Amino acid sequence: MHVVAIVPANNRVDSVAATVTALAQIPDVVEVLVVDDGSIDGTAETAEKAGARLLSLNANVGKGDAVLAGIAASGAPQSYLLIDADLGESAIHAAELLKPLSDDTAEMVIGVFPKAGRSRGFGLLKRVASQILLDATGQKFAEPLSGQRAVEGSLMRSLTLAPRFGLEVGLTIDVDEAGGRIQEVAGDFSHLPSGRGPKGILHRAKQFRDVMQASASRRGWRGTLESTSRALLRRTST
Repeated sequence: MHVVAIVPANNRVDSVAATVTALAQIPDVVEVLVVDDGSIDGTAETAEKAGARLLSLNANVGKGDAVLAGIAASGAPQSYLLIDADLGESAIHAAELLKPLSDDTAEMVIGVFPKAGRSRGFGLLKRVASQILLDATGQKFAEPLSGQRAVEGSLMRSLTLAPRFGLEVGLTIDVDEAGGRIQEVAGDFSHLPSGRGPKGILHRAKQFRDVMQASASRRGWRGTLESTSRALLRRTST
């Protein structure tokens, strides 16, 4: 396959080089495109030195629009890998996401982290996102928020992506609406957790806002709030 790996990156000088190096080792990946989303820590220079093609944005636009900019700059590859910049060396396992596309058994494949590699958050956002996607698609996802995805090229280019951290939930709903088959595949991924401190809490608050907006723009606020209520009630009853 002809695959372009798109890596949205904001202040990831600590991990972007290892991520780029790992992705470049995947045989089907013909280009690693790092979209520097307004970083101020040297992420852009580090990614370029590691061998990535660099697309630098003048200001931070958020994950969804950063990926959209990458797609616009990528030509028309057969498939895309969307990979978070903090995977480091474990990004090599993104190769496992491409097999269902090459076998024509899926149009989008979502990477599932091992339990040891998952972020140790509070679980509320993941539970809500899972319920939103279950209600929207009829499919239960183990990793509804995973940013590690392989997507068939022409389908990806036909979609209107949700902004910021709503990208993944919006993308899943949109692929399902378009009739795409979605699989989850386990990979030995690891990433840098957000943690439970003030920065981690703020990060999750922004994610929650963006996920709700992505869902509401596709399903309406009523459906989104009903899904959220079901997720909260399920937690209360367990």
